[in-house]
Amino acid sequence: MDAEVAKKLAVPWDPDITIQMQSANRTVEKTLGLAKNVPFNFGGITIYLQVHVIWDPAYKVLLGRPFDVLTGSVVVNSTDGGQTVTITDPNSGRRAMLPTFDRGKPPVMMKMHTEEDLQPKTEKVFQPSMI
Repeated sequence: MDAEVAKKLAVPWDPDITIQMQSANRTVEKTLGLAKNVPFNFGGITIYLQVHVIWDPAYKVLLGRPFDVLTGSVVVNSTDGGQTVTITDPNSGRRAMLPTFDRGKPPVMMKMHTEEDLQPKTEKVFQPSMI
């Protein structure tokens, strides 16, 4: 996980637990530390992951083999270039299918409305008393 992302999300890490990580370009860099039991929510499935924090990587969060093994992930590629990932909750067996997105094109986030959100609003206006 990118250190800036960890900071924005207030994810604490232990600076005494570090490893040497090799990037795709074969450079080796020491991590800043390990964030323990960080909850990630994937389609309603919460998975607690051990996350190595690194300064300024080419990604925000990189999920690798440990994630694939833990969730039994299955990747399906389509002819239009799209991709979906199906994961399984290791505790309940519940599954979720997740779409992927092109780099730099994250999904548009939409707020889900509650019944209360749809009710007309009445404004309370301060009115000083006239005594």
